Amino acid sequence: MSQPTPKPRHFLDRPNSFGWVSIALHWFTAALIIVMWFIGKSIYSQPADEIDAQRSLHIWIGLSAWLLLALRIAWRLWMRHPHVEGQSLRIHRFARVIHYLMLLTLSLMLLSGPLLALTFETQSRLSALSYMIHSNSANLLFALVILHILGALKHLMFHDDETIVRMLWPKQD
Repeated sequence: MSQPTPKPRHFLDRPNSFGWVSIALHWFTAALIIVMWFIGKSIYSQPADEIDAQRSLHIWIGLSAWLLLALRIAWRLWMRHPHVEGQSLRIHRFARVIHYLMLLTLSLMLLSGPLLALTFETQSRLSALSYMIHSNSANLLFALVILHILGALKHLMFHDDETIVRMLWPKQD
């Protein structure tokens, strides 16, 4: 009696589908970025006696998530981008450019954030430069994430392709 063939688990990306690792890293990163952006943007809107606590929370979450975010960047550079069936090469390339810009911006934030935290009290040129890079990167990342979300919504509403489904579940063979 033969054993049934087990279904592949699809942990790794394939040419036409994201795997479970990419899907999990995508959604964890998305949640972290949203939380970090709102906490970071609200630091100076707090009452004066709560600014340090808000900044500390932002730093603590950022440092706690640093390795996960670095892993996300490395994973995407290593695995590349699967191509969606029915998506034109032009649109695929544009989406990939936006994605790599998000990863580059996130990389700048991963470098400038800890540097800013280390130099914040010094009020040095390095601290000012770190703040400028971190703040501007956050704003650029926010704009790129909005563009990314709008692209996903465009695919959901106007295209008959697998763009949304492939970020929720690996394609079955």
